[in-house]
Amino acid sequence: MFDVSRRDLTLGAADACAAFGLDKPITFVDAAYDQQSVAQPFRKYKVGDIEVFSLIDGMRDVPLRDGMVRNVSVEQVKTALCGAGFPDNQAPLRFIVMALKLRDQVVLIDSGTGGHPIYGEGNGRLFESMAAAGLDPKAVKTILISHLHGDHIYGLMNNESDAQVFPDADIVVPAAELKWWTRPGVESLDLGPSRKGLARRIQATVATWKNVRTFEGEPELLPGVHAIEVPGHSPGMVAHLVASGGEQFLISADVVNLAPHIATHPEWQLAIDQDPQMAVETRRKIFDRAVADRLTISGTHWLMPNVGTLAKDGNGYVFAAKG
Repeated sequence: MFDVSRRDLTLGAADACAAFGLDKPITFVDAAYDQQSVAQPFRKYKVGDIEVFSLIDGMRDVPLRDGMVRNVSVEQVKTALCGAGFPDNQAPLRFIVMALKLRDQVVLIDSGTGGHPIYGEGNGRLFESMAAAGLDPKAVKTILISHLHGDHIYGLMNNESDAQVFPDADIVVPAAELKWWTRPGVESLDLGPSRKGLARRIQATVATWKNVRTFEGEPELLPGVHAIEVPGHSPGMVAHLVASGGEQFLISADVVNLAPHIATHPEWQLAIDQDPQMAVETRRKIFDRAVADRLTISGTHWLMPNVGTLAKDGNGYVFAAKG
């Protein structure tokens, strides 16, 4: 599936099982290639008349621990990491904001970490990457939010004052997502250290801002941009399907966080998902749709380049990145 000259390597199902003792196909990308890609702060793609940008907001390595994948042993995860050329004690994670250029308007899909310290050092590089891509933050008129986790909305607000960073932009949020995060008692739930205080912050900011509008279901949010419901990682999360000139590009948010460059196993239940079983069901549905409709697909936390295509390989899938 991969162009070997790009230093990518894909093993078929039989070879992967024989080599690594796993019962599902595995997809690998060379770690050095990812590091070269990270040095480039953005990548640009075309979908008909629409320009699509992957903008690096930051990166971190997440220490590998028991329970990170709930229904798979840590040894299997280590094997996948080693096979992809990464250390077996940590999983690489990227923070990427997608942007669209529609004529003279810049549309952001999510806003990144905002440099919030909970996500580690070196994050909050969105404006730097936008400048490298020739995108002016002042031209941002619309921000489409996939879900309300901090690494997707903290770029909307100042870390200390909570003042809006994009006060003149229209912020478009799934109604089901905002309703869940503002329901009584949600602030007392233990949703992990990275979400500590998140509900209260949403209630004090996004839920009160006058430039926020919500939507139900899967409408066309902008010309050529439809919402696609993808619950599981967060209760009301949506992906965004961009269509123009007969081409389709699915910006899949956090449908899967463990980058498919490492392993494309839709049945792996990730502890980071709020409803891991629902996330598995959504992942299978989205992966099957991407294959059937020949979609270009990307993910927020995938390694760079985070854009490519999926193909079936036995009971699993393989991901072929676009250089």
